[in-house]
This record gives sequence, C-alpha cells and structure tokens, in this order.
Amino acid sequence: MHQPWINFTDYAPLGLLFNGVGCLFWVVSYTALVWSIRQKKFVEMPAYVACANIAWEFVWSVFFHPDSGLLYSLSYQAAFLLDCFIFYSLLRYGTKQVITAGFRRYFTAFCLANLVFWIGFSYFYRSEGYDTAIGANSGYLINVILSAQCLLLLAKTAEAHLFSWTVGWSKMLGTGLITVSMFIFYPDNHFVQFLGITCLLLDNFYLYVLWRKRQAYSLLHTPHPHAQSAG
Repeated sequence: MHQPWINFTDYAPLGLLFNGVGCLFWVVSYTALVWSIRQKKFVEMPAYVACANIAWEFVWSVFFHPDSGLLYSLSYQAAFLLDCFIFYSLLRYGTKQVITAGFRRYFTAFCLANLVFWIGFSYFYRSEGYDTAIGANSGYLINVILSAQCLLLLAKTAEAHLFSWTVGWSKMLGTGLITVSMFIFYPDNHFVQFLGITCLLLDNFYLYVLWRKRQAYSLLHTPHPHAQSAG
C-alpha cells in the first residue's frame, strides 16, 4: 500500500504540524551534536542512554515506520543516520564522560550489549502491541531517561564549554512541540502526555543549569584586568 507524504486521514492537521516541526528540531539537535563532536572530541549524549536512542531509531527506520506519513518516516531515518555518527563517536570518545576507571575497559562491550538490548526492547514493544503507530510510548520512555541522564552528566562535568546551547534548546523545543501533538493525537493517552511534560520540565531545568555553569566557567577562565596589568 502506497504511503502518503502526510497522513491527513488519521491525524489532525494541527497535530501533524506540531509533530513535524518538532521532528525537524530534533534533526537540528542531532546536526548540532555532530558538529560539536567534530569540534570538541566529546560526546555530550550520555553513554548509558545513547545506545537506547539509536536502537529506537534503527527499529523505527528499518522494521517499522510511523503511519503519520512518508515525510515523518524520512525524518526518523535522517535522525538515525546522524545518530550512527554519534554512536561511532561514543565508542571513540565516550570514556571522556565521567566514568570510573575500572569500567573503561568494558565500555565498548557494554555499549554494544546495551544496543542489542534496546533494539530488542523497541522491536517487541511495538510488535506485541504496547506502542502507538508512531512509536510514541517507547520513544518517550527513552526520552525521559535521556533528559535525566543529560542533566546528571552536565552536573558531573566541570567543563561547561563542552556542552552546546544549540543541542539543548533544539532538543527542548523538539520534544516540547511533539508533546503538544501527543495531546492532539492521543487525548486519552495520559501516560505519554505525562512523560512528555516530564521531559519538558527536565529539559528546561537542563538549560538553566547549563546557563549557570557556563556563567561560572566563563568567570573562572576570564583573565582579571588587574592581574594582566600587574604582569
């Protein structure tokens, strides 16, 4: 059966608009993350949840496709392709995150095993009927973990300049706009609505903490004018 570019039959146009713009902001976030990795050789996506993130995108790009339309399916696939580079970079630079020395020798094996687990989780969660037709339930479960882990990684890392404003605000806007569409698409799915609001709160708190840490980092690394004149 030919899939339409946008499924106006099963989904309200306003919800499709919010969902589509939200997906676009997620692609912006991934693009900014790729750029940040190339510049800083540091992956600001937490290692423990990055595997779940790419696993979900793999399952929803290969085995399943959102029934909201081909345009949305392509956005999932674009995010997956960008996440391939992010995951590859995680294997290269992920031990720069706050990880105990004893765990570093097992880091790659952990990431690969974690990836396999989340592929299985995402696949069976959908195939056995626990998910929506666009992957909202499983996607938001992973997104809450991602938002919480991003906040923890930021709090533990002293170098605030390693974290990108663009990655943070585009993720917040992307998830926030998609959450609006959840209220339109699934007015009775309070589970996914609750997870969406939780993500929004965590993402905004992340931006606040990043702002405070960047201010502190900037003050700490800005030469004092009296110190310069004394030299």
